[in-house]
Amino acid sequence: MNKIKIVVADDHQVIIDGLEAILRDSQGLEFAGGGLNGHQVIEIVESRPVDIVLMDINMPEMDGLECTAYLNKHYPEVRVIALSMHDNPRLAKRMIKNGAFGFLLKNSSRDKIIEAINQVHQGKNYFDPNLMQTFFDVDEKKSSSSFSKKDLLTKRELEIIQLIYEEKTTGEIADHLSISTHTVESHRANILLKLEIKTSIGLVKWAIQNEMTH
Repeated sequence: MNKIKIVVADDHQVIIDGLEAILRDSQGLEFAGGGLNGHQVIEIVESRPVDIVLMDINMPEMDGLECTAYLNKHYPEVRVIALSMHDNPRLAKRMIKNGAFGFLLKNSSRDKIIEAINQVHQGKNYFDPNLMQTFFDVDEKKSSSSFSKKDLLTKRELEIIQLIYEEKTTGEIADHLSISTHTVESHRANILLKLEIKTSIGLVKWAIQNEMTH
């Protein structure tokens, strides 16, 4: 079985070392490198296979928000889990909009970290339960401002949904957005996973239901 390859991004080496120890001691996981800022993370991703990035948000030179947006645009097959000291719903939503699949607090337990990695690797979203209490309205009928699946999609993913609705082929989408067909397919796979939809027909139906068409 292939191990899940994980990069840790944090501006404190002690955090990287601590998470590295957890990953090396966990079956099925592999520490693929550590970066003190977004630039170092990108260098690692460009040099070797990476599945998951545990991404600190506040880093020098290139922070987690900017790095996540870059990875989502150029390496959408790499999935980001945000790391933060604070359960800040606004910050979490910004990271999700930039492409993160999950949000963890830095004081999370070993089991919670491993659970988040495994769920995100399977294409699911994972959010710290403490954040869920303040950010998500479990009963969507209670509030029109409740967090919806549409909120999980990045700007690029919303663009691709619109182009799929317009019956553009993968090649045409790639040309229109100036990206590779492989990147388009990675984005499409992520969209289907986030929305829990299996086919392009289902995606078109979702677009109509959510007033994505124009």
